[in-house]
Amino acid sequence: MQRKLILRTVLTASALLIAIQIGQPAGNIGISHVYAEKPVISIGIGNVGIQTPIVQPTWSAQVDKWDDYYLTSNYTTTGEGKIFTLRDRKLIALNAQTGKTVWTFKDEIDIMRPTFVYREGNIYGTLSDGSLYALSATSGKKLWQSSVRIENPNAIEVFGDTLYALIDNYTFAVHVKTGKQLWVNTWSPKTTDPQQAYYASLGIMDAGDVVLRNITMYEAAQTTRQLNAIDKKTGKILWGMNNEDTPFKIEGGLAYLIKNNNQPLDEDTERSITFTVINVKTGEVKGSRIYRWNVNDGSSIDNDTRTQTYLDGNDLYIHQNETIARYDFKNYKPDGKPLQTYSKPHFDLSSYPLNKVHRGRILFGNTQYGALFSIKKVNGQYMSWTGDNPSAKTVVYGKGVYMAQTDGILHAVDFDSGKPQFRVKTGARQYENLFKEDGFLIIQTPDKLIGVKLPAALK
Repeated sequence: MQRKLILRTVLTASALLIAIQIGQPAGNIGISHVYAEKPVISIGIGNVGIQTPIVQPTWSAQVDKWDDYYLTSNYTTTGEGKIFTLRDRKLIALNAQTGKTVWTFKDEIDIMRPTFVYREGNIYGTLSDGSLYALSATSGKKLWQSSVRIENPNAIEVFGDTLYALIDNYTFAVHVKTGKQLWVNTWSPKTTDPQQAYYASLGIMDAGDVVLRNITMYEAAQTTRQLNAIDKKTGKILWGMNNEDTPFKIEGGLAYLIKNNNQPLDEDTERSITFTVINVKTGEVKGSRIYRWNVNDGSSIDNDTRTQTYLDGNDLYIHQNETIARYDFKNYKPDGKPLQTYSKPHFDLSSYPLNKVHRGRILFGNTQYGALFSIKKVNGQYMSWTGDNPSAKTVVYGKGVYMAQTDGILHAVDFDSGKPQFRVKTGARQYENLFKEDGFLIIQTPDKLIGVKLPAALK
């Protein structure tokens, strides 16, 4: 009995000593609990990711890095089952299905701006000395090298038997089969100081016997847009129009220009957009079309004064504040009503129109996540295509939506159903255009091309 009393006394004294050492009251004898530091706040949502089969690339090929050319992207194009790109500052052709080199063009191209295009079996571009050249896309054999020298052209385009090289306010015309210069055209206002003016090329359009060339001039605080019609045979300017954009549509010898696309930022409820119809050869105004609408009471006024307007076949779409109106462009009627209207996607404040309709859906992009969503033409139903991380590049080909994400994963999704199809590990955060060539998806990363064979449903 005494031994039990002594043992109990020892245990009690030991517990009391431990309690005192860890700072507990003597009467609160027990087990001490030690906790980790608590966060101020903890929020977030889970993301299990899109679970689709991982497809292994068929091939990959090293190419010149974007930074080697002081560009934000490498210059690559495709055609006739090949990929045309740059390696060691040489133009090469790769087989789209295997990634193997088909040929190498050994002349050095212009390393500051490697401009080349594929058109109807040939490659056209400029060499390091600025001279134009043509190659056979099949063999890489040089067909001709022109004496015409153009340092860093803005663009090269081919219409029929003529190649047009654009740089600033100059237009060069070269015979596409021989490289012989046909003519050169330049435009600048007579009142312009050549030392103070800076020009930007806005492109060129084929209009039958003439080409329509759009140029923007910057001089001091003044900006001037000029649309010129150039005779294809002589290079003579047939007519010019000031402060006009590139024609909205060319058909039947007529060009449709959007006149004064800026909408007023005031409380006036009436809005309108006017198309001027001109003869492409003479510049004669043949008529006009005016589409009017009202801003409903209580609706918000768009801060963007430029009205989004685009065509899909015969359907004309005009974004009218809170709605998108679809008109019959071919059968214009003054003060005619739209065939259908759709509500704008107010649920996504980061959205913007892509001015494109594909497979019966009006397309929109998202500036924050690079996502793609749409409005169905038939019933206005919304549909989106999203990955599980922000997309650095989203491209649509036929039934395929391809989202190259910043986490190094590319997702392929069916356009019609929205169902994910497969994913590919790219290991990249940046991408340029994705190409679809000969049944393969070609993925561009800063220094590598990746070839992925597409399933039959997406070819």
